[in-house]
Amino acid sequence: MKKVYIAVLAMMMSLGLIACSNNTRQKEINESNGKIKVYATIFPVYDFAKNIGKDKIELNCIVPPSSEPHDYEISAKTIKDIQNADLLIKNGLGIDGFADNIKSESDKLDIIIASEGIEKITYEEEGHDEDEIEEEHEHGKYDPHVWLNINNAIKECENIKNAFIKIDSKNKGYYEENYNNYVKELKDLQEEYNINLKDIKNKTILVSHDAYGYLCKQYGINQISITGINPNQEPSMNKIAELTNYVKDNNIKYILFDGLVNPKVSQTIANEAKIDTGILYSIDGITKDDFNDNEDYISLMEKNLETLKIVLK
Repeated sequence: MKKVYIAVLAMMMSLGLIACSNNTRQKEINESNGKIKVYATIFPVYDFAKNIGKDKIELNCIVPPSSEPHDYEISAKTIKDIQNADLLIKNGLGIDGFADNIKSESDKLDIIIASEGIEKITYEEEGHDEDEIEEEHEHGKYDPHVWLNINNAIKECENIKNAFIKIDSKNKGYYEENYNNYVKELKDLQEEYNINLKDIKNKTILVSHDAYGYLCKQYGINQISITGINPNQEPSMNKIAELTNYVKDNNIKYILFDGLVNPKVSQTIANEAKIDTGILYSIDGITKDDFNDNEDYISLMEKNLETLKIVLK
């Protein structure tokens, strides 16, 4: 009987410690400014967090507008600021590798990978030449642009919502309501895509770099890229000539480049092959102009759809 009493007492003390820990965390939030201090590595997860956390979070995007995430170098000051925050949201899959070594020195910082639980696409699945596959050593094995499939964007939002609730449980209903409202918008966007891309005639797009695998897989589209994995890689003259001939032989009428990628090479091929250019946003980053114009994930995906409707008709 004595052993049972001791076991029950130990369990009660353990539960008390857990509750005390949660209350302390909530107290820390309340004693600051009542908001969770959040850092998001790249624009998509920043925008998802913004729509779910709204005025209950103090949100910062690590990669600033007009910066390319693949080449971003994080400063020591930013790392220190992040370590004193409540939450770091990473996309994962190599695109925000600059944040891989960030740890909490105060045990206050939670770190989540927003792409957790999403079925990943490897670059081998998409088909690349030897030079492009070799880049995996720098950019990772998997295509990180998961958000270009809207179902994946919803999953990332769910992971972010759950992280907010874990840290700030007293506002659970607030985060869930915002999440549900935003997911409704995302599902409406998904329906627009399904309606407009279900009967496409052309199945091939020529793009500046290999960022659209999740979108293409969803709708049976074949993407051919100029530079492969790295958006800043310079293709060889042979590669440019090869693509120019491909465009002519296969009646490709457009070449699409990302909003953050220098269009010089795309324009060269377009001029040689006498075709048009267009923008297809990968949304891993955003330009200063688009940011100042309040463009967001949904508005940029709507622009992508308008482009695809023209290119794939």
